Amino acid sequence: MCFFKKKKKAVAQIDSKYKKGDYVNFRYKDELYFGWIWSIYYKNIDGMPMITYDIQIAGQCPTIVRGILEEKVVGIKKN
Repeated sequence: MCFFKKKKKAVAQIDSKYKKGDYVNFRYKDELYFGWIWSIYYKNIDGMPMITYDIQIAGQCPTIVRGILEEKVVGIKKN
């Protein structure tokens, strides 16, 4: 048996419009969905900085929609 704990990797702070855990509306496949931001990624493609989100859409069987561009996120949903 192994009793070693895994070390957590240091995560760099990404300056994005929305933060992890925000409840947001977003466009996906020409529909308007809502969900929670699960993780945030920063990509630099051809000199253009792009921020993408993984968003969890809830229900009885939650799923994570990956690679949603920041432009597709409409705004924070009010409860």
